Amino acid sequence: MNSSLSFRQYKSLQALVFLGLGLFLLRRFMQGNLFWYINQRFVLLIVGAAIGFLIVAQTIYTHMRSTKAEEEDHDHHHHHDHDHDHAHDDHHHHTMSIWGVLLVSLPLILGFAVPPKPLGAAAISNRGVSTSAPVGDASASTQQILSMEPESRTVLDWVQVFNSTPAPDVFIGEPVEVVGFVYNDQRLSNGNFLLGRFTLSCCVADAFAIGMVVDHDESIQYPDNGWLRISGTVDTINVDGELLPMIVPTEILEIPEPQNPYLYY
Repeated sequence: MNSSLSFRQYKSLQALVFLGLGLFLLRRFMQGNLFWYINQRFVLLIVGAAIGFLIVAQTIYTHMRSTKAEEEDHDHHHHHDHDHDHAHDDHHHHTMSIWGVLLVSLPLILGFAVPPKPLGAAAISNRGVSTSAPVGDASASTQQILSMEPESRTVLDWVQVFNSTPAPDVFIGEPVEVVGFVYNDQRLSNGNFLLGRFTLSCCVADAFAIGMVVDHDESIQYPDNGWLRISGTVDTINVDGELLPMIVPTEILEIPEPQNPYLYY
């Protein structure tokens, strides 16, 4: 297999790679699943990068067309001295390896080949479930959450206030309504399970799962990854020596997976 490319072939593939990267990012953005990989606050950077890739691809293509037009004009008038012929010949026959292009194209190929899919319960077996929420400015974040109506708090909010309040027993009996996916944690018994969410700060590489225990009997077992909306009241439970928030449900509804399944901090 000939692994060399002419200079023009190399620049053509280079333009295609930049074009593909720009279209890939814009497609993910338009489909709404770009945020399965990055925090929402980076949207302007990603869209800007996508537009930048398209501009670079157009610039390469325009430069190639102008270069080709110049070469054809020179060939037509036959005004080449020896030195110019030599330089033109070196430029025209300059070769580059195809492997470099393939290496740069690999993320793009994988991006189009692998269907987008958010993290779910299966990823917990590798990453575990965190029982301490990440806090940037703990006091400010906690005060903001405490000023919310209890039913408006997410799983992340509840885990955060539990971990930043010295005596979380004060939350017992408060109303709760949260959405999450089912994770049947082996540490729990009596049919209890975790209602989990993945949370991330920057990108999916730093994502981890958090969860609230659901006080549930064994009469109905919900499979992992099923999404639920649970209403009820807050209680506490001790799991491996740690006091965790628990939901005593009054209503459990099965719902479709949200368009954006992550929580961000």
